[in-house]
Amino acid sequence: MKKAEIKLYASLAAGSLLATSGTTLAQQTSADDLAIEKITVTAQRKAENIQNSPVSISALGPEDIERMQIDNTKDLSQVMPNVMIKGVTGGSAGITPFIRGGGVTDGALITSEPEVGIYVDDVYQPRLAASFIESLDLERIEVLRGPQGTLYGRNSSAGALKIISRVPDELFRFKNEFGIGSWNEIYDKFTVSGPLNDDESLRGGITGMIRTRDGGRQYNASLDKEVGAEDYSGFQSDLFYEGDTFTARWKLFYTDYESDGLYASALDPLQLDNEYDEIPFTSGEFDTVLSPFESFTDDKQYGSSLHLTKEINESMRLLSITSWSKLKNDWSTGFSGGVDYALLGVPVDGYAELFTRISTSDQKSFSQEVQLQGEAYDNKVSYIAGLYYFTESGEQIVNSEVFFAPSYGAFDIDTKSYAAFGQVNIGLTDKLGLTLGARYTRDDKELDATLETAPVARQDTFKKFTPKIAFNYQANDDLLLYTSFTEGFKAGGYNSLASNAEGLNTPFDMQVMDAYEAGMKSEWLNNRLRINVAGFFNEYSSLQQQSVDEVGSFVTENYDAEHTGLEVELYVRLTSNLNFWANGVSQDSEYTSVNVNGVATNGGLVGNKMTNVFEFQYAVGLDYTKDIGDGTLMMGTNLNHRDDYYSTADNSEIGHIEPVTLIDAYLAYAYDGWKVTLSGKNLGNEKYAFTGFGFSLLQPRFMADPMTWRLSVSYEL
Repeated sequence: MKKAEIKLYASLAAGSLLATSGTTLAQQTSADDLAIEKITVTAQRKAENIQNSPVSISALGPEDIERMQIDNTKDLSQVMPNVMIKGVTGGSAGITPFIRGGGVTDGALITSEPEVGIYVDDVYQPRLAASFIESLDLERIEVLRGPQGTLYGRNSSAGALKIISRVPDELFRFKNEFGIGSWNEIYDKFTVSGPLNDDESLRGGITGMIRTRDGGRQYNASLDKEVGAEDYSGFQSDLFYEGDTFTARWKLFYTDYESDGLYASALDPLQLDNEYDEIPFTSGEFDTVLSPFESFTDDKQYGSSLHLTKEINESMRLLSITSWSKLKNDWSTGFSGGVDYALLGVPVDGYAELFTRISTSDQKSFSQEVQLQGEAYDNKVSYIAGLYYFTESGEQIVNSEVFFAPSYGAFDIDTKSYAAFGQVNIGLTDKLGLTLGARYTRDDKELDATLETAPVARQDTFKKFTPKIAFNYQANDDLLLYTSFTEGFKAGGYNSLASNAEGLNTPFDMQVMDAYEAGMKSEWLNNRLRINVAGFFNEYSSLQQQSVDEVGSFVTENYDAEHTGLEVELYVRLTSNLNFWANGVSQDSEYTSVNVNGVATNGGLVGNKMTNVFEFQYAVGLDYTKDIGDGTLMMGTNLNHRDDYYSTADNSEIGHIEPVTLIDAYLAYAYDGWKVTLSGKNLGNEKYAFTGFGFSLLQPRFMADPMTWRLSVSYEL
């Protein structure tokens, strides 16, 4: 047994022992008071108890989101098993989500597409900033691990992140939160909703946030200023109508994010022969950067969606989801972090930026989905069938300069995706269920590009049938066992980081994953202890991976790979005031062969670990509440430890991310609608990287967020 697995089992055993002792402490409390609250999810496009849903899913309700300090999507990495959501290196707005190691390495480029689907109220988001959820009144966040090739389909072969906002209901709701934080941060977030007519069938709401902070995340010694300043504003309006057999929900949203960009920290290129954990930064500190190039990010998004539901009869419903969005994303980044002029033979003091990139882009998308849902045969059979259409068009202009040599690229894309899907759940007996699903997807892609002066024009079609078969066995009310086979698919595409027109004109193949999974969901001790376990084996064919060679050319290749893992989640009510939770992951991965047009051959990455797959990870947390006077004191903390991993497919030391342990905590007091909260993230002030790459004298690493704090006051009716 591996050392990581021993650690995992030991920590979970300790958690179970703690849970058992907690029941002794709580003998004087009724079972109902100690029962874990049921969470309703829509992972299978229908409302069901998370413990009765035979898929790997983790979910957070509104109270969880608040106490775990989920302010943006990247915060989910702290509390969710086998989930890592990182920033991109092209600007400071974008995100690269990874679930079970599947993701994308070049998320700032218009030709790139994720392997994790992000859905806001069931609307697929092809491009999304980390800050997007700040302006939403969230009801729930769901993370589905493993391919979602049947019900979600588009670019969800590694999993899906579902963000669900609160639907306006019959109650009048008002909340305003004002806060301050690190680096002179000031913010205000508000939400108001309620009925708009006498019979309360028409309801409306609006949420919004304004936030600003100064530089201070890092210090730029060459520019002699603190960097990391941000300005954010966003809102969502919501109009909801509920009739006897018909509902309609219309939403509008707008976000505006600006910052002074992202800055790399350079490692000393004269000491590259040492181990990377011993190589000093050129500046002497990770959070001191030297690039004389001024970075920036300007990200604006807006759009609308319309959800319609019609009850055809008591057991059949017709749903329509229509959405439109537009994104303008401009950014610039200096990637070298600053290189001493002396290394270039230039007899002047100071540092040069050897790799810059300036990008301007516009993108718009439209999607339409129609679903027919229902039950039959006394609810022994439930089904969903649907049609899906998605189109995206956009343009991006990229001006780069590497070792003072300029380069130019202009990319126009047009993507159309069509899909038909269906899934049926059959109750074979009172306890045994069968799920059968299938989806057929066709992606038509067009590329019209210019690289330097060479034109590239392509039209390519990628299509795939992805099936699903699963069995679930409800042994009793508190124990569910399941096993499944699912296939995931991601269309091929184009490498817009290619160094020449030939590379751009050679599309990489579509990616397919065969996923095998078995799991258990269980509750014990009168529903005071919850333990969920999932084991998986993923077999990739033509996995799309990117690496950089010794002269700075970015190459995308298709590799076959294997990925095996075990995930465990535990939650226990120790007393009516004290909750404990934990989760852990043990896994292994490997590139097994390079796959060129379906033919496996030897390649440079064979035998390497897959990117962003750590062998071991665990998280633990405690939450405590106590009535004091007429109010309630709340406090809690959580810890997340991740083993080392490689952020680049070549497994180079510059992309080797060391193990890290992060601690968050909060303290709050609530009284008569008022609440004061003091919270902090990364309280150990760990200075760690989320990625790095290198060639020649360029050896940059990009720093994740250091310690931050917030103090807020909120009032809620």
